[in-house]
Amino acid sequence: MTDNEMFVRDLFRAWNDRDYDSIAGSVAPDCTLIEEGSGRTLQGPEGFTQLAKAMFDAMPDGKLTLDHLTSQGDTVVVEYTGSGTQTGDLVLHAGTVPATGRHVTVHACDIYEVKDHQIKEGRVYLDTGAIMSQLGLTR
Repeated sequence: MTDNEMFVRDLFRAWNDRDYDSIAGSVAPDCTLIEEGSGRTLQGPEGFTQLAKAMFDAMPDGKLTLDHLTSQGDTVVVEYTGSGTQTGDLVLHAGTVPATGRHVTVHACDIYEVKDHQIKEGRVYLDTGAIMSQLGLTR
């Protein structure tokens, strides 16, 4: 396993542990994270931390499970499954979804450019339609 792969494994462990300081420390100050489906852009450690807090505020039992991880040079690709029960308001790019009490399972893929144990750039591929359907907001 490469150093970058271990770094991303540690990052996912920090997410699951709600270790916001470690999450923030894993992101370069000038990092940009783009959600490809929504076009939302998050900047630097604050953006990553804001995303993590929003997710776990909405789904306190939320968990990320690594399904596949690979790297080549500074590029790390991770496929994962996120799951949780939405018992709090979910803040999304398009607005806030009040608590539904429904359980959600979603598959996603992130691509990170990692250098010196920090994410310099990230792209997230997430099926937001599946999330909305599982929350009962679409058919």
